[in-house]
Amino acid sequence: MSHWTKKDTKQIIFSPDYITTARKLRMNDTTDDELIKIDDCIDTWSSRMASASDFQRLHNAISTNLTKISNNATDLERLVQKLGTPEDSEQLRDRYHRLQNETKTLMQQTNDALQELNNTRVLTEADQRRKKTLTENLPKQYLATLNRFQEAQRLGARKEKESLDRARAISFRQQGISDSPFADNFVPMPTYDPLQQQAVLPIEQEVDMRALRERDEQLRELETNIVEVNELFKDVAKLVHEQGGVIDSIQDHVQVSVEQTHRATQEIGQAQTYQVLFSFSSLPLLLIR
Repeated sequence: MSHWTKKDTKQIIFSPDYITTARKLRMNDTTDDELIKIDDCIDTWSSRMASASDFQRLHNAISTNLTKISNNATDLERLVQKLGTPEDSEQLRDRYHRLQNETKTLMQQTNDALQELNNTRVLTEADQRRKKTLTENLPKQYLATLNRFQEAQRLGARKEKESLDRARAISFRQQGISDSPFADNFVPMPTYDPLQQQAVLPIEQEVDMRALRERDEQLRELETNIVEVNELFKDVAKLVHEQGGVIDSIQDHVQVSVEQTHRATQEIGQAQTYQVLFSFSSLPLLLIR
């Protein structure tokens, strides 16, 4: 009768072909208890291989996404620099909005992968050390990239709002809103400070009300994206090992952005009031024609 030893266990666990090894051992005169031990060893090895595979898959996915998000942040910074300049165009703005939506999707996927990585079991000390390094370093790298992206988002939203205000003011003047029966109810547009005084761009001229509404909707979408990215930013911070100071700063960061978004929403609501007044002021002209 054979006797199960630790050497037999290692022979299975560290064998390149553990199933063949287990079968050979099974062919010996083994007891039921020993067979159970063999099965347990096979299960342990299978679990170890699955964990290692998941670990590598998640690491590769996160690293790839971080590279894409970093590249997108760089592209967004370049696009934002062109907003409100002679290089501004509808095509550029379409790319600007599309890039933000694509990047937000990447961020959501990366957050899920980071959480899964954090919950993945590893069985060897070497993998445990590697996991500890990754779960500490990757989120921190990710936070730095997210911060760059958010800075570009906020600057872009501010420039878009200033451009939209100029286009709206031009549209009102072109349609002669001051001569309309509703002029007494019209609330003047906010005045610009010297830093906001810029040359009128082609994209801001000859705009109709439909175009203004579309740009209003795009601005609302931008502000919503900023808040959603902040929530993703906050979730990542929770995975960082040194949570204390980081999360405090994140909370402040989120609060400031929410307040900015609330103010932007109020301004957009006022803009919609302007649109209603403008639509009514155009009616007499249409009836005369």
